[in-house]
Amino acid sequence: MPKQSILLIDGSKASRAIISKAINAKLEDVRVTSFDTATAALVHCQTHSFNLIITAMSLPDMQAQEFAEKLRNDYSNSATPIIMMSGDFMLNIQNNTASHHINGYFDKSKGNEHLIEYIQSYLSTHLWNKVKKSHILYVEDSPTVTKVVTQMLNANGYSYQHVNNATDALMLLTANQGTENEFDIVLTDIQLEGLMSGDDLIREIRFGLGLMPDTLPILVSTSPSQDRLDHINNILSAGANDIIEKPLIESLLIARMSNLTH
Repeated sequence: MPKQSILLIDGSKASRAIISKAINAKLEDVRVTSFDTATAALVHCQTHSFNLIITAMSLPDMQAQEFAEKLRNDYSNSATPIIMMSGDFMLNIQNNTASHHINGYFDKSKGNEHLIEYIQSYLSTHLWNKVKKSHILYVEDSPTVTKVVTQMLNANGYSYQHVNNATDALMLLTANQGTENEFDIVLTDIQLEGLMSGDDLIREIRFGLGLMPDTLPILVSTSPSQDRLDHINNILSAGANDIIEKPLIESLLIARMSNLTH
């Protein structure tokens, strides 16, 4: 089986070396090609295709968003998933750094072990078995989606409580806070039945209950929209940690939750 290929772009030589070493140590079927500038990477992409591209947010010659936009004009890598890494993740995301050309965002403070799990969700490799089994508050009003997602959670050994509206979610969060049933993460749809939307729920968690992103991560599931960039920025600005688009892919969902709860 031919090796899968990753393109890594980071202005720091040390960072490139550390990340490449971590990938090679855990993923034997993956080859890493690295560059320090977006310009050099774009030139290389004209004659080479990749299974995944990982880039730092700020590169010596341009920002990751500009690089991603330029890359999408290249046929050979127009559909290649792009992960953007940031050391000051929440600040940068809330400052409207989302881009519809970028598929995922990784907080570098989570460490390289969790970066490997995140990478695996984009490649045809098996996820590690050593994944923290978090207690999840799952908020979704579609019976069909709920059935599919809870099957995924059950298959991966997660404990969870499901509610179909924001009011019940807030009641559960309040009742369980400080107890042995305290939630590790909230997985919520953005369009919910009832008086409160998913955006309202996120704001109530952050500003009503005072639970900050590092205390209670929130992963939002949302359907693709025509104004995707504004939609993503609005959700992240409300206080969500990350977004995953429907239909949910099991490996990607597990990797995103693992990334947020470690």
